[in-house]
Amino acid sequence: MKSLARYHRDLENFKLLKDSIACINLTFEERIIKISRANNTLYEFLLPHELVLGEKPIINHVIIKADVRGSTDIVRQMNEKGLNPASNFSLNFFNPIAEILSQYGALKVFIEGDAIILSIYEHADTPENWYSVARACGLAVNMLHVVERYNIINKKNNLPQLVLGIGIEHCNSPPTFFFEGDNRIVISSAINKVDCLSGCDKSLRKLFSAKKMPFNLYVFQKIPEKDITATGSDLLIRYNVRGIELTATGFKKLSEEIELELIECKIPELQKEKIKIYTGKFPMISGKYQRIVIREDYIPEVNPPNMSIIRMTSQKYYEVCNNEKINEYSGKILKDI
Repeated sequence: MKSLARYHRDLENFKLLKDSIACINLTFEERIIKISRANNTLYEFLLPHELVLGEKPIINHVIIKADVRGSTDIVRQMNEKGLNPASNFSLNFFNPIAEILSQYGALKVFIEGDAIILSIYEHADTPENWYSVARACGLAVNMLHVVERYNIINKKNNLPQLVLGIGIEHCNSPPTFFFEGDNRIVISSAINKVDCLSGCDKSLRKLFSAKKMPFNLYVFQKIPEKDITATGSDLLIRYNVRGIELTATGFKKLSEEIELELIECKIPELQKEKIKIYTGKFPMISGKYQRIVIREDYIPEVNPPNMSIIRMTSQKYYEVCNNEKINEYSGKILKDI
């Protein structure tokens, strides 16, 4: 009986060991080692003299997309003047923005035509840099300021101006990486989300172009809420001209990163109803602090033909403010407190 028990024990241990060994893939190919290390699936057992201080694993990330409005029309106008359209985008948009990325710890993911996609990563055991959403918001505001400065020069030279729409999404997990040669390519669900956030409905832009809108971002629901819940897709429509939209997930993460002060503004020249904003400061990479202001509002359900409001839904949207009056008001209130 003892011999049979030992045999049974050893057989089960053998099966367990065999299954465990089958799960291990010993690799010697540099490309597999590279992609496994980038996606935090490589286990390395090194001797003390072989250890190299490398980048700590990514624990979550933020994706930012800035999209140029009416790029086709800009290209046409530049061509009619006998000018190179690429120079307008490169000198007034892509190059100046690339110069400020290091201030916020942002990296360029890729450029697609008239849009740029950026990322900010948070790494394990580095809590002093866990301000990814706050820095993304600050970077987005700075991007608008940079483009506006170049637009002043373009206006003087009778050249088309660049108008942006920006979206920001936070993802509470690392992205997936793969490589094409030495180029690291990012795969993230947040990229699809910011594509919606940075967009602008053509009919809304045409409808609102004649009006002087107090804010740069408006979000509407054009179908019943039960239909949106059933699809699980983003079926909202947006007016985003010089606006920055932050997702609810991103706002939640922002509230964990910095202390946000809630202020209810009464600014009649903007709107009759009270404006609900949150404001706070965050540290940039240099150690300097930058203030951001977030406007919160409810998404109305509208009748698509005339955009008349049917009712206010329970869903909220968040705009990173670039509005001078709101920024001045919030600054004055905080100064008086």
